[in-house]
Amino acid sequence: MKIRVWIQSPDNASFNEDDIIEVPDNISDDELEETARETAFEHIGWGYERVDSDENS
Repeated sequence: MKIRVWIQSPDNASFNEDDIIEVPDNISDDELEETARETAFEHIGWGYERVDSDENS
């Protein structure tokens, strides 16, 4: 079966991406969610950094 995975940003209305991917017909809901999540993360970058306690902005 094919599914559409869409990615939107609540902070950036112009960021809309989607992919159509093929998955097995007998995929479980948990596997489907994980596959969709992995596909979505191929479209975005993210990270974090530690900040000093006096750095509030």
